[in-house]
Amino acid sequence: MTISESVGRNVRITLNDGEIFEGVAEYDTSALDNPNGIASICVGLYELYENEIASIEPVVAQEAIPA
Repeated sequence: MTISESVGRNVRITLNDGEIFEGVAEYDTSALDNPNGIASICVGLYELYENEIASIEPVVAQEAIPA
């Protein structure tokens, strides 16, 4: 999944160093609009840069199990 495809979705982003961020991808910034020239995506309070991202996967919400 690309950065632009993940905006507005619940995602799991794995960075190159193995760190994992999970949540709603709120918005993205293109490389042209970012001062450092690298595209990014925001998940919660974190801005994650394209060159740090190993993978982006959609997270499917699990339904509650009836009691």
